[in-house]
Amino acid sequence: MKEKRKFERSYLIVLGIISLFLLVGYSSYALFTVKKENKEAIRIVTGTLTGTLTSEDNAFQENKITVDANTKKEITITLTNNNGRDAKLNFYYIDNLGEKVTIGYVYESKDIPPLKEGIVLEQEESKTYTIRIRNEGAESVTVEFRSDGGFSNKELRFPKNGQYLLPYIEKDTSGANAPILADNMIPVVYNGKTWVKKSEINYNYNNQEWANAVTVTKGTRTNYQQAEEGIEVKMEDILQMWVWIPRYSYTIKSEDGTHYYGKKEEGRSDNPSQALPGEIDVKFISVNDKDENGSAQYTGGTATNWYTPPGFTFGGKELSGIWVGKFETGYSSGEGTGVGVSSTVAAQNDTEEPNKAIIKPNVYSWRYIRVSTLDLVSRRMTESGNVFGFDSTYDSHVAKNSELTLISYLTQSKYGKYGNTLYSGSNKEVYMNTYNGYITGCSSGLPSTTQSSSCGNTYDVMIDQGDGKGYTGAGASSTGNITGIYDLNGGAWEYVMGVFNKMSGNNVNNNSGYTGQLSNGSIQGGCAWPDSKYYDLYTSSDPKTACGGKTCKGQVINETAGWYGNDDYMLNTTSPWMLRSGHYNLNGTSGIYGYIYAHGGVYASSSFRQVLTPM
Repeated sequence: MKEKRKFERSYLIVLGIISLFLLVGYSSYALFTVKKENKEAIRIVTGTLTGTLTSEDNAFQENKITVDANTKKEITITLTNNNGRDAKLNFYYIDNLGEKVTIGYVYESKDIPPLKEGIVLEQEESKTYTIRIRNEGAESVTVEFRSDGGFSNKELRFPKNGQYLLPYIEKDTSGANAPILADNMIPVVYNGKTWVKKSEINYNYNNQEWANAVTVTKGTRTNYQQAEEGIEVKMEDILQMWVWIPRYSYTIKSEDGTHYYGKKEEGRSDNPSQALPGEIDVKFISVNDKDENGSAQYTGGTATNWYTPPGFTFGGKELSGIWVGKFETGYSSGEGTGVGVSSTVAAQNDTEEPNKAIIKPNVYSWRYIRVSTLDLVSRRMTESGNVFGFDSTYDSHVAKNSELTLISYLTQSKYGKYGNTLYSGSNKEVYMNTYNGYITGCSSGLPSTTQSSSCGNTYDVMIDQGDGKGYTGAGASSTGNITGIYDLNGGAWEYVMGVFNKMSGNNVNNNSGYTGQLSNGSIQGGCAWPDSKYYDLYTSSDPKTACGGKTCKGQVINETAGWYGNDDYMLNTTSPWMLRSGHYNLNGTSGIYGYIYAHGGVYASSSFRQVLTPM
């Protein structure tokens, strides 16, 4: 058998050499390998490269461009597959430029840049990229781009002193309040391959690019804080990932004058419906502004009746925004490490271990934890001695229902996935995490589907599905790209701090752990309740009167009930606590507007999400 395999390998090598000789001799392109990839594409084949200078008048000729000393230029380059079949193309530049020259894709490019592995293009398909070249040297340089094997040269990434050049994000003009960073938080951006440090936080909500920051392990924190921007922030060093939700007001339109299902986007033929809602109007406002007299609904052509959601008010303090965990909270294998536990069973712990709370992709979500325990875990995350480096300038806690709603409404606005033009129709809904292993950041690549025994697509998979479907992995985020918030549809249920009449739970075995009334009227002993700023109180099982006899505006309970077919089961005396976002096995009824009742005790299927509010 060994001799046979040896012969087969030799035969294939000879055949490959003959094929390469024939193709080089009789074609305008070279075939470097016959390894097949997705779309049955040949691994690397040459294509056509054309470019146009967009900022100055110097020509892009013969795939070359000259950049003067101390000059920055941007060009658009089009990569075209001129082969007779689908091809996986590489794209790179000749690396003889030295450390004073940095080159990289501009972050706003709608076409996803080909990384080291190349990019699949169909026959005669083209993709266009914007590229920035920065020459900080004393002499002019000529940069040459190519599309072929690139075996001895560099793929076009973001090289700078061995690290990555930061993606370029246009200055935000949306009016969003700037994020407030704690001293231990490091602003980051994604460069198409990894997360890198930014000296100042970058975002552009008009382009659905939300602000991101991370906390890192104690042993690496000083190094990252002192490092130059552009350095990779390694995932193993990250403890928690955060996304900024700026303060805004909203209003929901009725297109038929009766049902308030949102505004119809341009080009849509039918009116928005409960099954396929339209856009929620959002306007960013300053911390000194607050709209609270309107109905939060309107008809006609101009948005009116603006309302500021209650999630931007914390204990009487008006907030310019909040930080929200980018993923469901995971469970670390050790205090202050970014390593998750090795199994889904190990992540089931009703234990008060705040230093084991991690927020990152590809880890098991922390489950089987009762409400009082997860509340204490989250609030103690910023207490003295925490491993994350937070101090009293920030308050940490479990997301209230009203705070999680801030994500839901912004996602359905022009600033979230709904406004991302890569998606259309039902694909504007946040894609579902259907993995039954409770791994954070997974995506089915579809709005709703049946549970799966595999992750499907991880959070950073940005493969354009075409036909208005957008990206597979990043389609599971609140923005439809990697800057958004994940696990909002499927994965584990998420306990939020929303409670009916301040009841403890159902019975002595199934309750929140707080001292309070059970469904049979008896009193359960337990922990003292936190300050009222840490939970939303509901006084009725009727969504129309749940907030002190009034409709709960800005809290999904009534305004957006049933949108996208999501569950809407109001709290009651038997199950007085709220779960949000759905579960991997709901097949269509989970999502960013989904909520159901729960007894407040431990469930193997429920996790939680954390919030940071600047104090």
